[in-house]
Amino acid sequence: MPKNASEVFAPKGLLKMLILKIASTKPVTGVDIMADVPKMTEDLWLPSPGSVYYLLGELVENGLLLHIPTGEPGLKRYVSSEKGKLSLENFKLDVRKNLYRQLVMLRVLSDLAENDSLSETISSIARKISVR
Repeated sequence: MPKNASEVFAPKGLLKMLILKIASTKPVTGVDIMADVPKMTEDLWLPSPGSVYYLLGELVENGLLLHIPTGEPGLKRYVSSEKGKLSLENFKLDVRKNLYRQLVMLRVLSDLAENDSLSETISSIARKISVR
């Protein structure tokens, strides 16, 4: 649970996967990651520099990201490796299953709140998720 109202709950490993997703589309720096994540989360989540740079190092060490030399002192860019892209694809399968479960629970909550319209909308969304 968040310590205060400004904190956001993020599942374990989410920042790692967001870094892989962003780095699979373009070469990125730590600064790029810290700018892109807030945009992706409507400014609800601002990852700390310590978290981002620690994970960049871990992802490189584990072969999930590749460091691309820039020729500029102090500037490091990264791209997802094939191993990183495969890891991201596997994570997506788990996300679909978890998202489906969360939507079912949201539907139950909307039923308890007697909000039939919301319950129907959530059920419709849940049916669109492939959980094979």
